[in-house]
Amino acid sequence: MKPNLKTTRRQRGFTLVEMSVTLAAAGLLFSAVTTGQELIDQAKATKLINDVKTIEMQIQQYAQLKGRMPGDCNADGVIDYAADANTTLSSRLDTGNSNRAAEYSYSVLQATIPTGTTLALTEATAQTAGCALNGFGTGIATVTPSSTNANVWLNDLKLAGVVSDSAPNRSLAKLVHEDFVFVGKVTDNGGESADGASYNAMVLHNVPQWMAIRLAKAINGQDARADRSRVRLLNRAALDGTYETLWQTDAAGTTFGATRDNMVSVVYFFDRVPESKMGAV
Repeated sequence: MKPNLKTTRRQRGFTLVEMSVTLAAAGLLFSAVTTGQELIDQAKATKLINDVKTIEMQIQQYAQLKGRMPGDCNADGVIDYAADANTTLSSRLDTGNSNRAAEYSYSVLQATIPTGTTLALTEATAQTAGCALNGFGTGIATVTPSSTNANVWLNDLKLAGVVSDSAPNRSLAKLVHEDFVFVGKVTDNGGESADGASYNAMVLHNVPQWMAIRLAKAINGQDARADRSRVRLLNRAALDGTYETLWQTDAAGTTFGATRDNMVSVVYFFDRVPESKMGAV
């Protein structure tokens, strides 16, 4: 009696060739997924770097036009707003961004130049008012600088035509990591600081650690230390320019390692760089 060949073939398992093809296909699929995620991360980091450099370019363009930095209402060389000690004092430890968002106006009202001989830049007026340039008559208008209002630098850029005056400040200040950049002064107070002083800087909150490292590599050229050069890692529990030594410091400001997605606060000294003590560690 002849064996049933069809039955024999149906009961046969996978051959080594078929199993190899299946495993290879699964490996290619896994590789495509992981590579795709890396490409997304790279695109986000590149956009953050480009956004930071664009803001720096806009600030320098304004400085060439006006002879002072945007937000430097008394023209003393330092932007008035205290970017290292925002109105929201817990801004560095706050993993949400609603409090930081509230510091920027979402109004579409046009920015205006203050008139009169004296104008205090209060919280109410600074939502739409830039720095005073000229008063009425032959006098020069003076402005009491505001160290607590984040809007003035953007209003100045609008008044000079550097950025669109139809976009809310909150939209202009929001970056790719879904949080905000603040432009102002940072009081350098690190352990290696040669002299405590205020420097013009950008402060970026809630940046994923891996993205902050890529920003440091792009601007500093290295990421060996997080407390020197132009891009530095701010201590999340402090309210001034106090820095962490290494980039693996976690979000709470302690010294043990953290995951790549931990949120950190980063400062970028786009103008002068704080001096460090000789031989400081």
